[in-house]
Amino acid sequence: MLVEIIRGRQTDDVAVAKALDFVRQIRKTPIVVNDARFFYANRCIIPYINEGIRMVAEGVEPALVENAAKLVGMPLGPLQLVDETSIDLGVKIAKAFWMADQGRLGKKANAGFYAYSDKGERLGLWDGLEAKYPLDKVQPSLADVQHRLLFAQVLEAVRALEEGVLTDIREGDVGAILGWGFAPWSGGPFSWLDIIGAGRAVEICRSLTAQFGPRFHAPKLLLEMAEKGQTFYGRFAGEKAAA
Repeated sequence: MLVEIIRGRQTDDVAVAKALDFVRQIRKTPIVVNDARFFYANRCIIPYINEGIRMVAEGVEPALVENAAKLVGMPLGPLQLVDETSIDLGVKIAKAFWMADQGRLGKKANAGFYAYSDKGERLGLWDGLEAKYPLDKVQPSLADVQHRLLFAQVLEAVRALEEGVLTDIREGDVGAILGWGFAPWSGGPFSWLDIIGAGRAVEICRSLTAQFGPRFHAPKLLLEMAEKGQTFYGRFAGEKAAA
């Protein structure tokens, strides 16, 4: 449903306008982002996939990872998403997780994180996962798993805004919902951060960072907004309207 229109350094407004018109003619929803590695949607969805795989490698029950994602509103869990898009498209992830070397390249190969019938029907999580990555005796809470999966995405969205890849948080929210199905009930990553508040988001970031490392560091923008008691829509949607 989404098309990202990538504005390069020399792309003029006429070219962007023509691209917008074309995307609307094919009945898709366009957003305009500035050129950067992975653009917007991909840079946010890859950390989601990575976090799900990391948890399985740590001994978290794969079904807990998948169900936590779906219960919070994601259309696909990170493991199913890898299978749907084919593991070999993310070869670095796949090699780190040994799946590619075993020929488990996703749905197209009828073998991935899930098992499949000869007709390609998904049967359930592959039972060979536990043999390679035994389950930890102590499993995390549902909320902890959901925080890891959500913050892997929303922090990348904030970084995209901070770096100028995104220029409009409304496009960031629409792009997240239509582009990769970010919990539609939330209104998108920026709306969700406004729901929980920047201060609470920073608290969760600090907790996740202490447990899992610097990938969960709160971006400077989020820290600043927490200090000032700001919301994304209060700060940025107002600026856009004024412009």
